[in-house]
Amino acid sequence: MDSASSELAVLERELLPRLHPFEQSRYRGFTHTRRRRSWLAGRALILAALSRHSGDAEAAELHTDGSGGVLYKDGALKLSLSHSQDLMGVALSSLPIGLDLEWPRPRPALAGVARQFSQSESAALDALPPASRHERIYTLWTLKEAACKAAGVSIWEGLRNACFDLSTGRFAASPPFTDGDWVFLHAGLAGGARLALAVRGAAEAEPACWRLAAPGQWRREALVQPAFVYAR
Repeated sequence: MDSASSELAVLERELLPRLHPFEQSRYRGFTHTRRRRSWLAGRALILAALSRHSGDAEAAELHTDGSGGVLYKDGALKLSLSHSQDLMGVALSSLPIGLDLEWPRPRPALAGVARQFSQSESAALDALPPASRHERIYTLWTLKEAACKAAGVSIWEGLRNACFDLSTGRFAASPPFTDGDWVFLHAGLAGGARLALAVRGAAEAEPACWRLAAPGQWRREALVQPAFVYAR
């Protein structure tokens, strides 16, 4: 048995029986092993983060919402889960929050997606040299994905309607995004992954990033070139 199969077997034995019966049924509907492993690993990470945050981590109180996100108990504490390849993260907040993780890599389809960005974003991209343009597209994509998660809308609604001016650190939104205070963070992680975080309803935020190095062992994660974007 390889390490991935061994990890899945442990999760199925130790975590799956503790989940709500509806969640267990949902899990059994997945046909692909990779999907099963990422889904259970995500629940395990959420429970570890909840335990660290408040000491309260009841597996049976996790529920999948209508958009595929995760709710805990009455939803007073907001959760946002993201994963990219072997990297997985969860964000917790009392305010609506969105997290996106990406491993930048050559993806020809991104150029087509970027053509659906706002006019001002497209103009800023066109002014960049090709070597910088790909990195900027990833930055904008992760910010838009985080914004959509915090707003509860699809990424296709955010491509043009969640607009970021990275030169001034400002965010402008049009429906279905709501007016008001927003705070965004975008940064790199060790190894080259990109992170974007969105918090809706906050004029300021001081997020902290922690890595689960081993069960019960968290260490502060250093962010690479962190930068904030605001709407107030």
